[in-house]
Amino acid sequence: MALWFSKKKIALALGGGAARGLAHIGVLQAFEESGIPIDMIAGTSMGAIIGTMYAANPDIALLNERILEYLQSDIFKKSRLDLIVEHKENIEGEGLFYRFSYLVRKKLFFTLAMSKLSFVSPQTRDNSLEFLLPDIDLEETRIPVATVALDLISGREVVLKEGSLIKAVAATTALPGILPPVEYNGMELVDGGWIGAIPVGPAREMGADIVIAIDAACHLNKMEPLGSGLDVVFRADEAARYQLSQLQLKQADLVICPPTTHNHWADFSDAEEIINKGRYATLEKMTVIKKLLK
Repeated sequence: MALWFSKKKIALALGGGAARGLAHIGVLQAFEESGIPIDMIAGTSMGAIIGTMYAANPDIALLNERILEYLQSDIFKKSRLDLIVEHKENIEGEGLFYRFSYLVRKKLFFTLAMSKLSFVSPQTRDNSLEFLLPDIDLEETRIPVATVALDLISGREVVLKEGSLIKAVAATTALPGILPPVEYNGMELVDGGWIGAIPVGPAREMGADIVIAIDAACHLNKMEPLGSGLDVVFRADEAARYQLSQLQLKQADLVICPPTTHNHWADFSDAEEIINKGRYATLEKMTVIKKLLK
């Protein structure tokens, strides 16, 4: 595939979404297939993982292989994310043992979340990132890249463009309650999705002429019946972050929304399906993308 040359610099703003964020791999596949090079990347949460991996080594086939290898590894299994997957099946229609097991598992998660700083240990987090990412600084990547985090102390957005790549990704993926905050230059950093779910602004500030935002969770999830006060808290938080992301997306030149709404954010079992959704959603927009680059 011949490269598509343009004087305009193109940046991808890769949002979060955990498992849904695997769609970013498919997005990058589509750009490679179309011969369109990426000039810079800004990423939040899962978008930062995929974005920094690609920025360090722009070979999407190797990236895809490494991610799928990780999802089958013992390191990933230790994260125990299966405890918080909401099953697609109706619990009332299952057997007694299944319903009991589900409730015990769900209660276990909330018990751990209330009694510990994080659900996943710092060691498990570090092992995961070291498996996926090179031990280099952000300035050493082959494609300029930035990650976005939230400082709990100041309440401000923090854009990381230099220093340890692994530490920057640890900060932007520190999902509150699931992963521990990261201490960084006197700050306590957590998942950037709470303040910059789709980092369009940081991508623009890097010098991009065209910013394409990838929103792996572009629709507000259908509200399930509210069974507890925690359900209300979670729904209110989800709705607030959704509205914030919509404001940020208005700054993009183009928004790509892979149809991942029905995929649970903690369920990585359909990884290849999610990746393909990102690829197809991007290929559908390729004519528009090429017009933007003219």
